[in-house]
Amino acid sequence: MPAILEKLEHMQIPVRDLDESIAWYVQHLGFTSHEQSGQDHAFLTLPEGPMLMLWETQEDTHANFTYQGQTMPVLLYATSQIQALHDHLKNHNVEITFFQNEGFGWVLKFIDLNGNMWGVIEPNGKNNASIYA
Repeated sequence: MPAILEKLEHMQIPVRDLDESIAWYVQHLGFTSHEQSGQDHAFLTLPEGPMLMLWETQEDTHANFTYQGQTMPVLLYATSQIQALHDHLKNHNVEITFFQNEGFGWVLKFIDLNGNMWGVIEPNGKNNASIYA
């Protein structure tokens, strides 16, 4: 079958407080906030990649999954400044669950203010080439 899907448009994650979450993602991760689409959801962007859609919910739900008993992030981002991000998050008391060189690159996992686990990768090699190339 030829490719029918063209690109990943946006990702959606649950948040407990929309305004507080928007401010947190802008301050700590460098997202840009756009005009809210409604009272219970908003779109954020980075210079590249799909939009991040935040949905305010009071339900106990998170954007994570478990693999062999270990919590894993659904969201994985790339950076060329993983040490600076690690230091910034640590200085702001963000829970860091993993930070080490995995051979292909450095991996950082942390928990945001809503209990969602995030993953960040800084690939090793020339110009931080993609680990998938």
